[in-house]
Amino acid sequence: MNWFPPVPLALMLLVCSASPSVAQGLFDFGGEAGELFSKGRAAQDAGDKKAAAQFYKQAIDVDPKYYQAHNNLGYLYASVGHHERAAECYRAAVEAHPEYVDGYANLGNALLELGRHEEALAALGKAVDLDTGSAVALTNLAAALKRAGETERADALLAKAREAGAPDGAGDADRGWLLQQQGDLAGAERAYRAALRSQPGAAMPRLNLGLMLAQRGEFEEAEGLFARAAELEPDNPLAHVNLGYARLGQQKWSEAEAACARAVELDPRSVLGWTNLGLARANQGKTAGARDAWQRAQALDPSNETVKQNLANLR
Repeated sequence: MNWFPPVPLALMLLVCSASPSVAQGLFDFGGEAGELFSKGRAAQDAGDKKAAAQFYKQAIDVDPKYYQAHNNLGYLYASVGHHERAAECYRAAVEAHPEYVDGYANLGNALLELGRHEEALAALGKAVDLDTGSAVALTNLAAALKRAGETERADALLAKAREAGAPDGAGDADRGWLLQQQGDLAGAERAYRAALRSQPGAAMPRLNLGLMLAQRGEFEEAEGLFARAAELEPDNPLAHVNLGYARLGQQKWSEAEAACARAVELDPRSVLGWTNLGLARANQGKTAGARDAWQRAQALDPSNETVKQNLANLR
């Protein structure tokens, strides 16, 4: 029987989230709220998301207009698949600071994950309106437009993004993501590999580089990158769903099932997680389990042709 595997997801970089910086804008934060925010950044950089979230919440309690704290708390929610809560945080950030470009970009990305495409495009468009020369804002909007099928407009924005170049102070992982979205895959790979050396504790460059390798059929190296990302961020559902995908590519059915099961445990609304879980089970002859997984995927995304075809093949 021929089953139809889906394309894996990358962990898309949320602007100014992987290594957040204090914004220079309408507000100058300091005092108790600033100290709490700094502790949150330190905890986040150390990989302690729970502690980071607590510090950001405390900073917001002290100063509800601390837009960077709202933004970084949103990133923490998004990194474990809680996109609804992430969107709430990003919306609070832009309400506190209506000219916060990064907040609108992150809000747009969260809304995309929730399938709210018109709202997402409006938020991403606002980011571009606020900073027409931002390569990050332009690339975010272009990526969303491509997903919506507006290829011509997306390509025009990507051309502008390439002219703008990476922002000052962008790290290797940030540059890799920009280059990947802009279609410079060789440059993106070089940047991601540099990030692995300069940021050995970062999951995002491993996830995005692994995605590129998996799409080229280099599943063994991709599996290693995804596995390490899952070790670094054990509560990140994308790490596990991509790990499952790489194992499917090597016909490691039982190991793929374990990874995908963990992905849907962390994010029960992951269509890719349920779809890949069904594929892993079907290839082990677990027909009932495969049907259950694909039915769950279909309930979340009724128009998914891959799931429809796989369910039809089971009958």
